[in-house]
Amino acid sequence: MAVHAQSLTQMNRLMSQAATLFLMAAGAFALPPTVKLSNGVNLPLISAGSGGKDSSWTYTSFKAALSAGFTALDTAHEYGNQDGAGKAISEVNRTSVFVETKVPGCLVDGSMLNPFKCYNETVQVFENNLELLNVSYVDLVLIHYPPLEVFVTRSCGNLTGSCQMVRAQWKAMEEFYSSGKARAIGVSNYCPSCFDCIESTKVQPMVNQLQYHVGMGPDPQGMMSYCKTKGCIVQAYGSLGNPPLDPRDPGPSHEILYGNLTTSIAKAHNKSTVQVALKYIVAQGIPTVTKSGNPVHLAEDLDLWSWELDPDEMQALQAHRLPHGSPSFACSK
Repeated sequence: MAVHAQSLTQMNRLMSQAATLFLMAAGAFALPPTVKLSNGVNLPLISAGSGGKDSSWTYTSFKAALSAGFTALDTAHEYGNQDGAGKAISEVNRTSVFVETKVPGCLVDGSMLNPFKCYNETVQVFENNLELLNVSYVDLVLIHYPPLEVFVTRSCGNLTGSCQMVRAQWKAMEEFYSSGKARAIGVSNYCPSCFDCIESTKVQPMVNQLQYHVGMGPDPQGMMSYCKTKGCIVQAYGSLGNPPLDPRDPGPSHEILYGNLTTSIAKAHNKSTVQVALKYIVAQGIPTVTKSGNPVHLAEDLDLWSWELDPDEMQALQAHRLPHGSPSFACSK
């Protein structure tokens, strides 16, 4: 009986993939919706990611993502794959794709020992980003994480010098923005104490990219509501429960892929558990980053707006508490 049920599940999956391929060929997927940032720039609700992948994979995946209908690509200096991303971007109309990159936090290589060094390094890394991506501007650039000392103290502060470095780095970000080299600027893995360091600056972060997925509740550590009070949009990474900074790269959470809750909801809508996990995020108006090298899976990732989770399903997903996660791997206070 178990084997028979497994065969039926596999058959349903194949039928769903066949339907997806047909829709891809027919061009039936509409452009992903967007959310408006505080400065009026529109950020697509779903982006193709490339964390932990090399340049060759990134080029192939991004090319497939753009062909499937993705309009946003997410990369970072530390991914070491921006030349691959740049190659994919160069093959399409630049204005048709939202390009997002990240610069590392201060002290990433031990050379940013003071605010002046941190500022200069941030400028140099960003200019290198533009060169590798082969673009004159990006649509969004983020500071990837707070200064590395924050990983120990779990909070930004003046006594440790981390606030001074945050301010120096944000000065560089404001300059990228005012020069037109970045249409929008933001942060990632920032907690309230790090926002406090730049509360008096002219331009405030427009995005805070945080870990967010099924199992973390609707407002983990109050970060969703906090960012809303700051006029800052949360963008989700680790949307399938992938543990950040895990050198083993275990991939998506087993609970999300095969757990009873996501599986039952997926069956009810004839969708995959991955689609359920992504739908849960975007249904809240939260943009997310997902990653795949499979064209069919990329197309499925875009099929999130032809169906809806019912209120009971949303409530069950919000109440679920596996897999665990923290909005930031860097700080928590």
